[in-house]
Amino acid sequence: MTDDTPKNEDQDLLERLQNDIDEAIWEIIEPHHNRESAYLLSSDLELAPVGMAMAKDQIEYIRGWLTDGSMARPNEEQIKVWKEQDVKFNYLIVQPYVLIQVKQDELQ
Repeated sequence: MTDDTPKNEDQDLLERLQNDIDEAIWEIIEPHHNRESAYLLSSDLELAPVGMAMAKDQIEYIRGWLTDGSMARPNEEQIKVWKEQDVKFNYLIVQPYVLIQVKQDELQ
């Protein structure tokens, strides 16, 4: 018999999201930004747990990250720098959103 407690379901979701993280350059992410569905995460957040909060509609966490600036839509100044420097991102799609994070080795 398996133990299908919410904790196991959450762990399965987190693992699936972790496996779905991929790498991209801005040109791949830009169409999502143009649809206002791309969100940049600060380096102190992790893509999979944030994706899980979004998938589970945990509004209180999302609102907190938006309020404190650790999750935000990219601005034009950031985008200009990313294009000039060919910055790479880790990204995670949580329909209809795309969570992005600058790869740590890309930061100068």
